[in-house]
Amino acid sequence: MTQALRHPPSLGRRMIAWQGLALLLAWPALSLLVSLQQVYMDSASTEQQLRDWGLLLVEAARGPAEGRQGRLDAAEQALIRASSLDLIGEQLRPRYQLRSAEGPDALAQSAEPLAAGQPSLLLDSSDGLLQLQIGAAPRPVERLLPVLGQVLPMQLGVFLWHGLWIWLSVRWGLMPLRQLAQRIAQRRAGDLTPLQVDRSYAETAPVVQALNALLQRESQRLDTERNFLADAAHELRTPLAAVSAQAHLLLQEPDPEARRDAATALRQGIERVSHLLVQLLTMARAEARDRTAHPESQLLDLAELLRERAALLAPLARSRRIELSLQAPEQLAWQGERAALHSVIDNLLDNAIRYTPPGGCVEASLQSRAHGELCLSVADDGPGIAPAERELVFERFYRVAGSSETGTGLGLAIARRMAESLGGRIEIGPGLQGRGASFSLLLRRA
Repeated sequence: MTQALRHPPSLGRRMIAWQGLALLLAWPALSLLVSLQQVYMDSASTEQQLRDWGLLLVEAARGPAEGRQGRLDAAEQALIRASSLDLIGEQLRPRYQLRSAEGPDALAQSAEPLAAGQPSLLLDSSDGLLQLQIGAAPRPVERLLPVLGQVLPMQLGVFLWHGLWIWLSVRWGLMPLRQLAQRIAQRRAGDLTPLQVDRSYAETAPVVQALNALLQRESQRLDTERNFLADAAHELRTPLAAVSAQAHLLLQEPDPEARRDAATALRQGIERVSHLLVQLLTMARAEARDRTAHPESQLLDLAELLRERAALLAPLARSRRIELSLQAPEQLAWQGERAALHSVIDNLLDNAIRYTPPGGCVEASLQSRAHGELCLSVADDGPGIAPAERELVFERFYRVAGSSETGTGLGLAIARRMAESLGGRIEIGPGLQGRGASFSLLLRRA
Protein backbone atom coordinates (compact mmCIF):
# COMPACT_ATOMS: atom_id res chain seq x y z
CA MET A 1 0.00 0.00 0.00
CA THR A 2 2.85 2.41 0.86
CA GLN A 3 4.62 1.61 -2.40
CA ALA A 4 1.42 2.24 -4.37
CA LEU A 5 0.94 5.62 -2.72
CA ARG A 6 4.59 6.55 -3.28
CA HIS A 7 4.47 5.81 -7.01
CA PRO A 8 0.96 6.57 -8.26
CA PRO A 9 0.00 5.81 -11.87
CA SER A 10 1.10 8.44 -14.38
CA LEU A 11 -1.41 10.13 -16.66
CA GLY A 12 1.41 11.02 -19.04
CA ARG A 13 2.54 7.40 -19.34
CA ARG A 14 -1.08 6.36 -19.75
CA MET A 15 -1.58 8.78 -22.67
CA ILE A 16 1.74 7.81 -24.27
CA ALA A 17 0.91 4.11 -23.91
CA TRP A 18 -2.46 4.44 -25.63
CA GLN A 19 -1.08 6.53 -28.49
CA GLY A 20 1.92 4.22 -28.81
CA LEU A 21 -0.44 1.26 -29.04
CA ALA A 22 -2.33 3.03 -31.83
CA LEU A 23 0.95 3.58 -33.70
CA LEU A 24 2.04 0.00 -33.09
CA LEU A 25 -1.17 -1.28 -34.63
CA ALA A 26 -1.10 1.21 -37.51
CA TRP A 27 2.49 0.41 -38.50
CA PRO A 28 2.02 -3.19 -39.74
CA ALA A 29 -1.48 -2.43 -41.00
CA LEU A 30 -0.29 0.43 -43.19
CA SER A 31 2.74 -1.55 -44.33
CA LEU A 32 0.50 -4.46 -45.31
CA LEU A 33 -1.78 -2.11 -47.23
CA VAL A 34 1.11 -0.57 -49.17
CA SER A 35 2.48 -4.03 -49.96
CA LEU A 36 -0.87 -5.29 -51.16
CA GLN A 37 -1.28 -2.26 -53.40
CA GLN A 38 2.12 -2.95 -54.93
CA VAL A 39 1.55 -6.69 -55.37
CA TYR A 40 -1.98 -6.42 -56.74
CA MET A 41 -1.86 -3.46 -59.10
CA ASP A 42 -4.79 -3.06 -61.43
CA SER A 43 -4.48 -4.56 -64.93
CA ALA A 44 -4.60 -1.24 -66.82
CA SER A 45 -1.63 0.15 -64.89
CA THR A 46 0.27 -3.11 -65.35
CA GLU A 47 -0.25 -3.19 -69.12
CA GLN A 48 0.83 0.42 -69.56
CA GLN A 49 3.90 -0.13 -67.40
CA LEU A 50 4.81 -3.25 -69.42
CA ARG A 51 4.41 -1.34 -72.68
CA ASP A 52 6.64 1.52 -71.48
CA TRP A 53 9.28 -0.89 -70.17
CA GLY A 54 9.19 -2.97 -73.34
CA LEU A 55 9.65 0.01 -75.66
CA LEU A 56 12.59 1.29 -73.68
CA LEU A 57 14.22 -2.12 -73.50
CA VAL A 58 13.81 -2.98 -77.20
CA GLU A 59 15.28 0.39 -78.21
CA ALA A 60 18.20 -0.19 -75.83
CA ALA A 61 18.84 -3.53 -77.56
CA ARG A 62 19.29 -1.92 -81.00
CA GLY A 63 22.77 -1.71 -82.29
CA PRO A 64 25.69 -4.11 -82.27
CA ALA A 65 25.07 -7.56 -80.90
CA GLU A 66 28.19 -7.25 -78.79
CA GLY A 67 27.28 -5.78 -75.39
CA ARG A 68 23.52 -6.09 -76.07
CA GLN A 69 22.80 -7.99 -72.85
CA GLY A 70 24.79 -5.40 -70.88
CA ARG A 71 22.78 -2.58 -72.41
CA LEU A 72 19.55 -4.38 -71.57
CA ASP A 73 20.65 -5.01 -67.97
CA ALA A 74 21.68 -1.36 -67.55
CA ALA A 75 18.35 -0.13 -68.95
CA GLU A 76 16.45 -2.56 -66.73
CA GLN A 77 18.29 -1.38 -63.62
CA ALA A 78 17.55 2.23 -64.50
CA LEU A 79 13.87 1.38 -64.89
CA ILE A 80 13.87 -0.50 -61.57
CA ARG A 81 15.34 2.51 -59.76
CA ALA A 82 12.96 4.92 -61.47
CA SER A 83 9.94 2.86 -60.45
CA SER A 84 11.30 2.27 -56.86
CA LEU A 85 11.21 -1.49 -57.32
CA ASP A 86 14.70 -1.55 -55.82
CA LEU A 87 13.09 -0.43 -52.55
CA ILE A 88 10.00 -2.59 -52.41
CA GLY A 89 11.14 -5.77 -54.18
CA GLU A 90 12.98 -6.36 -57.45
CA GLN A 91 11.40 -9.79 -57.67
CA LEU A 92 8.30 -8.01 -58.97
CA ARG A 93 10.08 -6.70 -62.09
CA PRO A 94 8.74 -7.90 -65.46
CA ARG A 95 10.23 -10.82 -67.45
CA TYR A 96 11.22 -10.41 -71.11
CA GLN A 97 12.77 -12.20 -74.05
CA LEU A 98 14.45 -10.55 -77.05
CA ARG A 99 14.70 -12.24 -80.48
CA SER A 100 15.22 -11.33 -84.09
CA ALA A 101 12.20 -10.46 -86.19
CA GLU A 102 13.36 -13.14 -88.69
CA GLY A 103 13.80 -16.08 -86.25
CA PRO A 104 12.49 -17.60 -83.04
CA ASP A 105 15.87 -17.89 -81.28
CA ALA A 106 16.34 -15.72 -78.21
CA LEU A 107 19.01 -13.10 -78.49
CA ALA A 108 18.72 -11.95 -74.83
CA GLN A 109 16.39 -12.34 -71.85
CA SER A 110 15.77 -11.25 -68.28
CA ALA A 111 17.43 -12.94 -65.29
CA GLU A 112 14.26 -14.88 -64.67
CA PRO A 113 12.84 -16.32 -67.89
CA LEU A 114 9.40 -15.61 -69.17
CA ALA A 115 7.09 -18.44 -68.12
CA ALA A 116 5.26 -20.43 -70.78
CA GLY A 117 1.68 -19.32 -71.17
CA GLN A 118 2.25 -16.15 -69.17
CA PRO A 119 0.24 -13.14 -70.46
CA SER A 120 2.61 -10.88 -72.37
CA LEU A 121 3.00 -8.13 -74.95
CA LEU A 122 4.97 -8.35 -78.23
CA LEU A 123 6.73 -5.12 -79.21
CA ASP A 124 8.87 -4.28 -82.28
CA SER A 125 11.88 -2.00 -82.39
CA SER A 126 11.67 1.16 -84.42
CA ASP A 127 13.80 -0.36 -87.19
CA GLY A 128 11.70 -3.55 -87.29
CA LEU A 129 14.71 -5.83 -86.76
CA LEU A 130 14.05 -6.86 -83.17
CA GLN A 131 11.01 -8.11 -81.23
CA LEU A 132 10.60 -8.03 -77.44
CA GLN A 133 8.10 -10.20 -75.62
CA ILE A 134 7.50 -8.87 -72.10
CA GLY A 135 5.17 -10.10 -69.37
CA ALA A 136 4.38 -9.08 -65.81
CA ALA A 137 5.98 -11.05 -62.99
CA PRO A 138 3.63 -13.49 -61.30
CA ARG A 139 2.06 -11.92 -58.18
CA PRO A 140 0.96 -14.79 -55.96
CA VAL A 141 0.32 -14.30 -52.25
CA GLU A 142 3.65 -15.92 -51.37
CA ARG A 143 5.43 -12.93 -52.93
CA LEU A 144 3.75 -10.63 -50.40
CA LEU A 145 6.10 -11.51 -47.53
CA PRO A 146 9.30 -10.33 -49.26
CA VAL A 147 7.66 -7.05 -50.17
CA LEU A 148 6.28 -6.63 -46.66
CA GLY A 149 9.70 -7.38 -45.21
CA GLN A 150 11.13 -4.42 -47.12
CA VAL A 151 8.22 -2.02 -46.49
CA LEU A 152 8.16 -2.53 -42.72
CA PRO A 153 11.71 -1.23 -42.07
CA MET A 154 11.07 1.72 -44.37
CA GLN A 155 8.07 2.86 -42.34
CA LEU A 156 9.57 2.01 -38.95
CA GLY A 157 11.58 5.22 -38.89
CA VAL A 158 8.49 7.30 -39.58
CA PHE A 159 6.59 5.69 -36.72
CA LEU A 160 9.56 6.03 -34.35
CA TRP A 161 9.64 9.74 -35.14
CA HIS A 162 5.92 9.96 -34.46
CA GLY A 163 6.40 8.11 -31.16
CA LEU A 164 9.13 10.55 -30.09
CA TRP A 165 6.91 13.49 -31.00
CA ILE A 166 4.01 12.02 -28.98
CA TRP A 167 6.26 11.60 -25.95
CA LEU A 168 7.51 15.18 -26.18
CA SER A 169 4.06 16.65 -26.81
CA VAL A 170 2.48 14.79 -23.86
CA ARG A 171 5.22 15.89 -21.46
CA TRP A 172 4.98 19.46 -22.70
CA GLY A 173 1.17 19.37 -22.65
CA LEU A 174 1.06 18.16 -19.02
CA MET A 175 3.55 20.77 -17.84
CA PRO A 176 0.78 23.15 -16.59
CA LEU A 177 -0.46 20.39 -14.28
CA ARG A 178 3.02 19.88 -12.85
CA GLN A 179 3.39 23.63 -12.37
CA LEU A 180 0.01 23.75 -10.65
CA ALA A 181 1.05 20.92 -8.31
CA GLN A 182 4.30 22.73 -7.48
CA ARG A 183 2.41 25.94 -6.72
CA ILE A 184 0.06 24.10 -4.38
CA ALA A 185 2.95 22.31 -2.66
CA GLN A 186 4.74 25.62 -2.03
CA ARG A 187 1.79 27.14 -0.15
CA ARG A 188 2.16 27.59 3.59
CA ALA A 189 0.01 25.61 5.98
CA GLY A 190 -3.14 27.55 6.80
CA ASP A 191 -2.94 29.72 3.68
CA LEU A 192 -6.54 29.80 2.41
CA THR A 193 -6.18 32.62 -0.11
CA PRO A 194 -7.39 31.79 -3.64
CA LEU A 195 -4.86 30.06 -5.85
CA GLN A 196 -3.56 32.23 -8.68
CA VAL A 197 -2.17 30.79 -11.95
CA ASP A 198 -0.24 32.56 -14.68
CA ARG A 199 -2.30 31.06 -17.49
CA SER A 200 -5.56 29.15 -17.44
CA TYR A 201 -6.31 26.15 -19.64
CA ALA A 202 -9.55 24.30 -20.29
CA GLU A 203 -8.18 21.25 -18.42
CA THR A 204 -6.69 23.08 -15.42
CA ALA A 205 -9.34 25.79 -14.98
CA PRO A 206 -11.95 23.41 -13.41
CA VAL A 207 -9.29 22.12 -10.98
CA VAL A 208 -8.30 25.64 -9.94
CA GLN A 209 -11.94 26.71 -9.61
CA ALA A 210 -12.86 23.68 -7.52
CA LEU A 211 -9.79 24.15 -5.31
CA ASN A 212 -10.53 27.84 -4.78
CA ALA A 213 -14.14 27.03 -3.95
CA LEU A 214 -12.91 24.48 -1.40
CA LEU A 215 -10.51 27.02 0.09
CA GLN A 216 -13.31 29.57 0.31
CA ARG A 217 -15.61 27.09 2.08
CA GLU A 218 -12.83 26.13 4.46
CA SER A 219 -12.11 29.80 5.17
CA GLN A 220 -15.78 30.42 5.89
CA ARG A 221 -15.89 27.36 8.11
CA LEU A 222 -12.89 28.53 10.12
CA ASP A 223 -14.38 32.03 10.42
CA THR A 224 -17.63 30.48 11.63
CA GLU A 225 -15.82 28.35 14.18
CA ARG A 226 -13.77 31.30 15.43
CA ASN A 227 -16.90 33.42 15.76
CA PHE A 228 -18.68 30.55 17.45
CA LEU A 229 -15.89 30.09 19.98
CA ALA A 230 -15.72 33.83 20.64
CA ASP A 231 -19.50 34.05 21.13
CA ALA A 232 -19.53 30.92 23.29
CA ALA A 233 -16.75 32.30 25.50
CA HIS A 234 -18.63 35.59 25.82
CA GLU A 235 -21.92 33.86 26.69
CA LEU A 236 -20.26 31.59 29.26
CA ARG A 237 -18.39 34.41 30.95
CA THR A 238 -21.45 36.05 32.51
CA PRO A 239 -23.13 32.95 34.06
CA LEU A 240 -19.79 31.59 35.25
CA ALA A 241 -19.01 34.93 36.93
CA ALA A 242 -22.43 34.81 38.61
CA VAL A 243 -21.83 31.22 39.74
CA SER A 244 -18.43 32.21 41.14
CA ALA A 245 -19.95 35.18 43.00
CA GLN A 246 -22.77 33.10 44.50
CA ALA A 247 -20.32 30.38 45.55
CA HIS A 248 -18.13 32.99 47.27
CA LEU A 249 -21.18 34.47 49.00
CA LEU A 250 -22.30 31.01 50.09
CA LEU A 251 -18.95 30.38 51.73
CA GLN A 252 -18.64 33.79 53.38
CA GLU A 253 -22.24 34.70 54.37
CA PRO A 254 -23.04 33.83 58.04
CA ASP A 255 -26.78 34.53 57.76
CA PRO A 256 -28.69 31.25 57.05
CA GLU A 257 -31.39 33.03 55.02
CA ALA A 258 -28.82 34.73 52.82
CA ARG A 259 -27.00 31.44 52.44
CA ARG A 260 -30.21 29.78 51.21
CA ASP A 261 -30.75 32.57 48.70
CA ALA A 262 -27.16 32.25 47.54
CA ALA A 263 -27.53 28.48 47.21
CA THR A 264 -30.71 28.92 45.17
CA ALA A 265 -29.03 31.48 42.91
CA LEU A 266 -26.02 29.17 42.59
CA ARG A 267 -28.23 26.26 41.55
CA GLN A 268 -29.99 28.44 38.96
CA GLY A 269 -26.65 29.67 37.63
CA ILE A 270 -25.36 26.13 37.30
CA GLU A 271 -28.56 25.10 35.50
CA ARG A 272 -28.13 28.02 33.13
CA VAL A 273 -24.49 27.11 32.42
CA SER A 274 -25.48 23.47 31.95
CA HIS A 275 -28.27 24.43 29.53
CA LEU A 276 -25.92 26.72 27.62
CA LEU A 277 -23.30 23.98 27.33
CA VAL A 278 -25.91 21.53 26.05
CA GLN A 279 -27.04 24.06 23.46
CA LEU A 280 -23.45 24.79 22.43
CA LEU A 281 -22.74 21.09 21.94
CA THR A 282 -25.97 20.68 19.98
CA MET A 283 -25.09 23.65 17.79
CA ALA A 284 -21.61 22.23 17.18
CA ARG A 285 -23.10 18.89 16.16
CA ALA A 286 -25.59 20.66 13.88
CA GLU A 287 -22.79 22.49 12.08
CA ALA A 288 -20.71 19.31 11.86
CA ARG A 289 -23.62 17.63 10.04
CA ASP A 290 -22.93 19.90 7.05
CA ARG A 291 -19.49 18.29 6.63
CA THR A 292 -20.22 14.65 7.51
CA ALA A 293 -22.58 11.97 6.31
CA HIS A 294 -25.99 12.07 7.97
CA PRO A 295 -27.26 9.04 9.89
CA GLU A 296 -29.65 6.77 8.07
CA SER A 297 -33.30 7.72 8.17
CA GLN A 298 -36.05 5.50 9.54
CA LEU A 299 -39.82 5.27 9.45
CA LEU A 300 -41.22 7.41 12.29
CA ASP A 301 -44.65 8.17 13.72
CA LEU A 302 -44.60 11.98 13.94
CA ALA A 303 -47.72 12.13 16.09
CA GLU A 304 -46.29 9.76 18.71
CA LEU A 305 -42.93 11.53 18.63
CA LEU A 306 -44.55 14.95 19.16
CA ARG A 307 -46.58 13.64 22.10
CA GLU A 308 -43.42 12.17 23.62
CA ARG A 309 -41.42 15.42 23.36
CA ALA A 310 -44.34 17.52 24.65
CA ALA A 311 -44.65 15.23 27.68
CA LEU A 312 -40.99 15.71 28.51
CA LEU A 313 -41.34 19.53 28.46
CA ALA A 314 -44.67 19.60 30.29
CA PRO A 315 -42.98 20.02 33.73
CA LEU A 316 -41.20 23.18 32.49
CA ALA A 317 -44.54 24.56 31.25
CA ARG A 318 -46.25 23.81 34.60
CA SER A 319 -43.45 25.45 36.57
CA ARG A 320 -44.07 28.63 34.56
CA ARG A 321 -47.89 28.30 34.79
CA ILE A 322 -48.20 27.92 31.02
CA GLU A 323 -50.90 25.80 29.41
CA LEU A 324 -49.32 23.38 26.93
CA SER A 325 -51.76 21.75 24.49
CA LEU A 326 -51.36 19.35 21.59
CA GLN A 327 -53.38 18.79 18.42
CA ALA A 328 -52.29 15.87 16.31
CA PRO A 329 -53.78 12.85 14.55
CA GLU A 330 -53.46 9.38 16.07
CA GLN A 331 -50.70 8.46 13.61
CA LEU A 332 -48.73 10.20 10.92
CA ALA A 333 -45.88 8.28 9.26
CA TRP A 334 -42.74 10.00 8.00
CA GLN A 335 -39.34 8.81 6.84
CA GLY A 336 -36.49 10.70 8.45
CA GLU A 337 -33.89 10.99 11.19
CA ARG A 338 -35.13 10.77 14.77
CA ALA A 339 -32.34 12.62 16.60
CA ALA A 340 -32.47 15.68 14.32
CA LEU A 341 -36.26 15.85 14.58
CA HIS A 342 -36.04 15.59 18.40
CA SER A 343 -33.71 18.60 18.39
CA VAL A 344 -36.07 20.70 16.24
CA ILE A 345 -39.19 19.91 18.30
CA ASP A 346 -37.44 20.36 21.66
CA ASN A 347 -35.97 23.74 20.70
CA LEU A 348 -39.25 25.05 19.26
CA LEU A 349 -41.23 23.97 22.34
CA ASP A 350 -38.55 25.16 24.79
CA ASN A 351 -38.29 28.53 23.03
CA ALA A 352 -42.09 29.04 23.10
CA ILE A 353 -42.38 28.07 26.77
CA ARG A 354 -39.48 30.28 27.90
CA TYR A 355 -40.65 33.40 26.07
CA THR A 356 -44.37 33.12 26.90
CA PRO A 357 -45.39 35.06 30.04
CA PRO A 358 -46.88 33.13 33.00
CA GLY A 359 -50.53 32.26 32.44
CA GLY A 360 -50.08 32.09 28.68
CA CYS A 361 -50.69 29.25 26.22
CA VAL A 362 -48.48 27.20 23.94
CA GLU A 363 -50.05 24.93 21.35
CA ALA A 364 -48.26 22.28 19.31
CA SER A 365 -50.04 20.93 16.24
CA LEU A 366 -49.36 18.44 13.49
CA GLN A 367 -51.17 18.10 10.19
CA SER A 368 -50.73 16.83 6.66
CA ARG A 369 -51.03 19.37 3.87
CA ALA A 370 -51.52 19.10 0.14
CA HIS A 371 -48.81 17.83 -2.20
CA GLY A 372 -47.37 15.51 0.45
CA GLU A 373 -46.17 18.28 2.81
CA LEU A 374 -46.25 17.87 6.60
CA CYS A 375 -46.54 20.82 8.98
CA LEU A 376 -45.44 20.67 12.62
CA SER A 377 -46.30 23.99 14.27
CA VAL A 378 -45.63 25.49 17.72
CA ALA A 379 -47.66 28.66 18.47
CA ASP A 380 -47.91 30.86 21.57
CA ASP A 381 -49.73 33.98 22.73
CA GLY A 382 -46.63 35.75 24.05
CA PRO A 383 -45.18 39.11 23.04
CA GLY A 384 -44.45 37.97 19.50
CA ILE A 385 -41.62 38.95 17.19
CA ALA A 386 -41.40 42.16 15.19
CA PRO A 387 -41.24 41.63 11.40
CA ALA A 388 -37.80 43.27 11.27
CA GLU A 389 -36.44 40.67 13.69
CA ARG A 390 -37.96 37.52 12.19
CA GLU A 391 -34.79 36.59 10.34
CA LEU A 392 -32.47 37.78 13.08
CA VAL A 393 -33.90 35.35 15.65
CA PHE A 394 -32.35 32.47 13.68
CA GLU A 395 -28.84 33.86 14.21
CA ARG A 396 -26.72 32.42 16.96
CA PHE A 397 -26.87 34.17 20.36
CA TYR A 398 -29.45 36.68 19.14
CA ARG A 399 -32.16 37.66 21.64
CA VAL A 400 -35.25 39.76 21.03
CA ALA A 401 -34.78 43.26 22.36
CA GLY A 402 -36.67 43.98 25.61
CA SER A 403 -37.03 40.32 26.58
CA SER A 404 -36.48 39.52 30.25
CA GLU A 405 -35.82 35.83 29.57
CA THR A 406 -32.14 34.91 29.94
CA GLY A 407 -32.00 32.29 27.21
CA THR A 408 -28.98 31.14 25.25
CA GLY A 409 -30.01 32.57 21.90
CA LEU A 410 -29.18 29.25 20.23
CA GLY A 411 -32.49 27.38 20.19
CA LEU A 412 -33.89 28.74 16.93
CA ALA A 413 -30.49 28.65 15.21
CA ILE A 414 -30.21 24.96 16.08
CA ALA A 415 -33.80 24.32 14.96
CA ARG A 416 -33.25 25.91 11.54
CA ARG A 417 -29.94 24.09 10.95
CA MET A 418 -31.48 20.74 11.85
CA ALA A 419 -34.57 21.44 9.75
CA GLU A 420 -32.40 22.14 6.72
CA SER A 421 -30.50 18.90 7.28
CA LEU A 422 -33.86 17.08 7.21
CA GLY A 423 -34.70 18.67 3.87
CA GLY A 424 -37.31 20.99 5.42
CA ARG A 425 -37.66 24.61 6.42
CA ILE A 426 -39.04 26.73 9.29
CA GLU A 427 -41.51 29.55 8.72
CA ILE A 428 -42.65 32.24 11.18
CA GLY A 429 -46.32 33.22 11.35
CA PRO A 430 -48.89 34.75 13.69
CA GLY A 431 -49.49 33.14 17.08
CA LEU A 432 -52.63 32.23 19.01
CA GLN A 433 -55.62 34.59 18.89
CA GLY A 434 -53.69 37.21 16.95
CA ARG A 435 -50.90 37.43 19.54
CA GLY A 436 -47.48 35.90 19.88
CA ALA A 437 -45.77 33.94 17.11
CA SER A 438 -45.80 30.51 15.54
CA PHE A 439 -42.91 28.50 14.17
CA SER A 440 -43.84 25.88 11.56
CA LEU A 441 -41.57 23.03 10.49
CA LEU A 442 -42.46 22.03 6.92
CA LEU A 443 -41.31 18.61 5.74
CA ARG A 444 -41.77 16.58 2.61
CA ARG A 445 -43.44 13.23 3.20
CA ALA A 446 -41.03 11.39 0.87
